[in-house]
Amino acid sequence: MTGKQRHGPARRRAFSLVELLLAVFILGIGLIGISALFPAGIAQQRQASDDIMGPVVADSAVALLRARLSPQLFGTLEAFGQQQIVTANSGAQLPVQPTVEGDWTWRRPSFLFEDFAATPLVNEAGAIDIFSSYYSLNQLGATVNDVSFSGLNISKLAAENYDAPGGGSLPTGIPWNSRTGLPVVLITQGERAFPQVSEGSGTTQRPVYFWECMFRRFAGRIQVAVFVYRVAPAGGEPRPYTVAQGTGAAATVPPMPYLVDLSVAPFSRLRAGGLDGNLATFLDNSSVATQNATTTPTELSREHTWQSPNQWLLDQYGDVHRVAVGRRNSRDAANITLSRPIPQQPAIPEVRGLLQVGGTVNGTPAPDLGGQFLWFMPTFDSQSRSLRAVYATVQEL
Repeated sequence: MTGKQRHGPARRRAFSLVELLLAVFILGIGLIGISALFPAGIAQQRQASDDIMGPVVADSAVALLRARLSPQLFGTLEAFGQQQIVTANSGAQLPVQPTVEGDWTWRRPSFLFEDFAATPLVNEAGAIDIFSSYYSLNQLGATVNDVSFSGLNISKLAAENYDAPGGGSLPTGIPWNSRTGLPVVLITQGERAFPQVSEGSGTTQRPVYFWECMFRRFAGRIQVAVFVYRVAPAGGEPRPYTVAQGTGAAATVPPMPYLVDLSVAPFSRLRAGGLDGNLATFLDNSSVATQNATTTPTELSREHTWQSPNQWLLDQYGDVHRVAVGRRNSRDAANITLSRPIPQQPAIPEVRGLLQVGGTVNGTPAPDLGGQFLWFMPTFDSQSRSLRAVYATVQEL
């Protein structure tokens, strides 16, 4: 043999416990960083989906309304001897700035919360009754197609001007054309879902989006406002949903869209010029002062959730606003920022109404007082189910 000795395969040194723990620690830090991106990514994906689907659902809703309604079905308040009144979600009667004769401001359809046994082919639970026909037929003691509405449980019904001053004179809610008679137009909860679910279809596909609507007569034409929203249960999976009736004084008021009166403290109205009311100082023209911040963070009450981020708002002038920078709790900044400046309303009676001096109308357009009334989708309903506003639009019927 030579002087060289043969050795076995070279032995490799294994990782030490310290090195292994260090590698696991580094890997864990990386996984934590990556996992933190998932919630943000899911939220961004959901927001992108909402931005795309919102207008699609709204257009689908308007198409359905146009198929079921015609402008000729709507009447005027003057034909029924009524005044301009809006019912707040608290049940209080709110005076509305008057408009020209024949027009009326935004009004919500009636809601039915119980299936009426006398109409077995229609499920009224959660349905909207455009002209409050069920309530009116109950009050009139009328019979339609051999169906008597005297057995209707009106405690399971909510409408604008329910038990309003004046003895509850007809019409309750949206006025109908007295020349053509009272139309019966119901849109069920399933018809206000997207994808739409046919009654009794047995389908397992659950809708993701829902919509509600309001109407007004403006310059003699009928306009419809559509609010698209998404029900956001824990876990994020779509579930069956039916609009719930309010409680207390609000039980007889349409629960959606929600209504808030910004002329009542601690709020300030949406006025042109923003915080200072000066259009020349454009930096604050999109800002609204809420003036109700607290030092202790608490959840915003339902009527305050119009300030929530990405909220969609409709004012009495028919302008749609979106909240760009909002508040998630009462401790957040007192001011919110809209996605665009608040417009100044033109000096025409159809928009601003007529000036009244000493109870006498002098024919001059009233001053632009800003958005006093706001309609919106609250972030939770009377059963504390989470809702997300997706889109809002105003179109001509």
